[in-house]
Order: sequence, then C-alpha cells, then structure tokens
Amino acid sequence: MGRKSAEPAHMEEEEEHVDAELIEGDVVDDLEGEDPEYGSEDRGDEDDGDGDDGDDDERIHTVLEDDSFHCFDGHQDAVVSVAWNPAQPDVVATGGCDDAAFLWRVGQEAFEDSAGSMGTHELGGHTDTVAALGFNAAGSMLATAGMDGLCKLWNVADGRLLRSLEGSGGALQWLTWHPRGDVVVAGTEDCMLYMWSAASGAVMQVFSGHGGVVSAGCFTPDGKSVVSVGGEDDASLRVWNPKTGECSLTIQGHPFHTSGINCVGLHKDGHGAAITGDEDGIVCISNIATGRVAGRLTGHEDSVEAVGLSAQLPLAASASLDGTLRIWDCGTLSQRGNCEHPTSITRMCWHPTEPFVFTACLDGASRCWDLRTNTCVRTYGGHEDAVQDIAISPDGNMLLTGSDDGTARVYKVKP
Repeated sequence: MGRKSAEPAHMEEEEEHVDAELIEGDVVDDLEGEDPEYGSEDRGDEDDGDGDDGDDDERIHTVLEDDSFHCFDGHQDAVVSVAWNPAQPDVVATGGCDDAAFLWRVGQEAFEDSAGSMGTHELGGHTDTVAALGFNAAGSMLATAGMDGLCKLWNVADGRLLRSLEGSGGALQWLTWHPRGDVVVAGTEDCMLYMWSAASGAVMQVFSGHGGVVSAGCFTPDGKSVVSVGGEDDASLRVWNPKTGECSLTIQGHPFHTSGINCVGLHKDGHGAAITGDEDGIVCISNIATGRVAGRLTGHEDSVEAVGLSAQLPLAASASLDGTLRIWDCGTLSQRGNCEHPTSITRMCWHPTEPFVFTACLDGASRCWDLRTNTCVRTYGGHEDAVQDIAISPDGNMLLTGSDDGTARVYKVKP
C-alpha cells in the first residue's frame, strides 16, 4: 500500500491555590489477584498566531530548513501517532489516517543491514485511523489502537499480527502498556476502559464508570493502578484497581475541572502527583493517593492538549492550542514561565534525563525548550503541514515526529 522511503533523507497569570503540599511482581498474576549541550538560537517564534484549528484552517506555516536526517513517506495520509521502541533504539512505529501502521528502523546501520529497506513492515487490518500505538516494555510487541474499536498486537521482529483485541466496539482513544508486563489497557469513546492479556488476548478487566469519552489514561509507575480521565460530560479523574476492576478513587467537581479533560500525566516518583488539562484551558495538580486537589492553575486561553511533570525539577508544563507552553512551579503552584509559539501546540514530550520539553505545532515545526531558562534552544523543520505527534528516543538523542503532510521525520536532538 504505502511507498517506502529507502534512504535516510539527507540522512503571571491567576492561580487558585487549594493545597501546596504535593510534590516533594509477576505482573499478569498480580493483576489477576494472584500472588546535551544545545545550541541556543534566535527565538523567531514569539509572534502571536491565530491558534485556530477550525474548518477554515488558516494555519501559520513556519518555513525552516529541513534538518531531519531520515524522512519516512510510507503513509498515504496524515501521520497522527508515533512511538519509539524502549528496548531497540533504532526501531520506531507510526500510525496514520490511512488506517495503517508501520514498523521501521532508523539510522545508517539499519540502512546497511536491510539493504536500503530500513526493515519496514506495513501493518494493515484496521478500518479506521490508527489513533495511538505503543511498544511493550521488552520492545518485542507493538500495540495499535484504532478508531475502528480494535486493538491489534504485532510481533516487532517480523511485523506479524499476533492477535486482535476487541472491546465494546467504540473508537479507541489511547492505549498504554503495563510498565513491566505484557498487559495493555485502552480507553474508548463510549465511556469504557479495557484491559487485555497480550499473551492470551483475553479481557482481564472492564472498567466502567466514566460518563463520557475516556480521553486519556495510564498505569501508575508501580503498575498497581490504572488512572483515567473523562472528556466532555464527565470531567473526572478515576483510579482503578486492576485486580478487581473497581474504582478506588474519583476526583470530580469543584475545585477540580468543570469541562472535559484532555490529558493526564503522573510523576515518575510514584508518590501520587498527577497533572491534568481541560478543554477550557484549566490545569489541575492533584494527588491520586489522597484525592486532594492541590492547585487549579489558570492562564491558558484555549484547550490544553498535553501536560507533564518534570522528573528532574519541581516543575510542571502544559501545552495549549493558544500557542503557549506554560511552566508551573510545583512548590508554589504559580506560573514560572510562558513559552510562546507562533501557533497552536498539539503535543509535547519530555527529555528522559534533562530538563527539556519538546513541542509539536500546527506550523509544521517542533521545538526544544529549556525549562531552566524558559527559552527555545532549537527548532526542527522539514514538515509541510501540522505536526500531530512527537516522541523522543530512550537515550534522548533523537526526535521522531508525525505530520499531516503524511511523513514522519527523525532529527538529532543536538545540532
């Protein structure tokens, strides 16, 4: 179906404080209940953009030199999901609006080993957009979540379909793997979450309780709970027990969100800190162990599309369609910085070991921000349309982006 690129292409805002004190096994059996130096650059991205992603689509496009070292053009439509293999650093996956996903390799070694084919495997079978995808912790399997309601599991080594996992039939919005085991969870547009065993394909649990689309979710770092958030008509955060399927905690109502929640992030220290962002631009920091809402942070003027908590510094970040990446101090729950973009931000990701955030934008560019100085230290160009997803390699050296122009590009993080 797809064309495969054989060569690596030229190879102060208001804060509503509630509480500032916050951030300071055998997997399947357990779940079943059995025992860089960066070159700084002139910031030419300070102009206000319209931030409008409506039908008229009057997008700003930033014209930049293509500094990617690999361009993959196998997709026939927009690339909306990308992922990096955590155990095989030269293996990536992309999913698109062409109802297809691809597994492929990155770099000169992959080019030479595969005689120029880059080890590409086209993964067909979905009948709607591949909205999300991800590798298991061992890097041996890839899961793809389709808006056709199916979650498919693939063998990374040869691209072979292992099994199709079925839920209610509602479009899948996201998926996540257990941090250590071969268990996958996905959320649907019809208020449900499903947890499957990758080994057998069996449904291990069905989590029911949201009153709207289950817009985002993840396992806690220890793998002992699942956290999910609800979109329009729900606006709740729920913590689920994977062994029993019961909801152990719900955060909903004032001082939490009052409009649909788009995104959630947990702190890697496992102490319970969570950050969420909603359609009205509100960001909340909460504790999923106690249910306490520590802060309701205001300042964004449009929907918050991505959030996260820094593993290195006591900072949080939120990215919005209003074109700003806002940095929050987790100790004082006040805004520490405002990183302006020329147009809307669609996604963001964190460097694994350093205090850098990478943003994907509708202007076709991606950017690297230093949270210590709130400055853009590099802009990555080459796409001809909006960047819809972004991921960083496990070692933090390479950046993968997917775009509405139908391509995925790989960049060296450092110039």
